[in-house]
Amino acid sequence: MLTFFHRLWHPPSLARPRLSHEQVRALVAEAVRVADIHATLGALSLRRRDGQFTWIAKTATKGSGLQVTVEDATGTVGPVERWGMR
Repeated sequence: MLTFFHRLWHPPSLARPRLSHEQVRALVAEAVRVADIHATLGALSLRRRDGQFTWIAKTATKGSGLQVTVEDATGTVGPVERWGMR
């Protein structure tokens, strides 16, 4: 109950990510090219946790695929990882 009123009276800040979709797509495309993988990471999502933004690019497949994470604050690109069943 207290959490409800706290969120009602103190809404979260409207912080915006530093990187644009185009910048993130360029970083992800470079990471995929360097990893020598022939796939298109089409699904791009933005997650916010503890005030930190993280971009996640995934292949648009079900069951398994590839994903790359990009830290918004630093522009650091994580490794190309496999997820799901192989």
